[in-house]
Amino acid sequence: MESMEAKLPQNPPRKTHKLVLCAQICLRIVAISTAFAATWTIVNAKETVVVFGLQFDARYTYSSAFKFFAFANAIACGFTSLSLMFVLLIFRHGRFTPSNFFFLFLHDLVMW
Repeated sequence: MESMEAKLPQNPPRKTHKLVLCAQICLRIVAISTAFAATWTIVNAKETVVVFGLQFDARYTYSSAFKFFAFANAIACGFTSLSLMFVLLIFRHGRFTPSNFFFLFLHDLVMW
């Protein structure tokens, strides 16, 4: 059994932490960009349709559901940007403690 464990390469903890933090940074950037794109799209969308000779305009401000969608995405984009700042601070100062990861988990849990 011991010979089997000796043959398996062990990753140094520092390398594993950097890999996890780089993955978190990339995923948070993806989340920020998609939330921003959804907000931008819903705010700038203006549709006009003609039905039986009558012209109807549609904007996000006409529906409370679309207003909620736009504001919720804007808030999610802002809070995810804040969590990205927190991750960058952890990465910069090298504070790889379980409590920091737990706070990030709580923040993500509350956001989604």
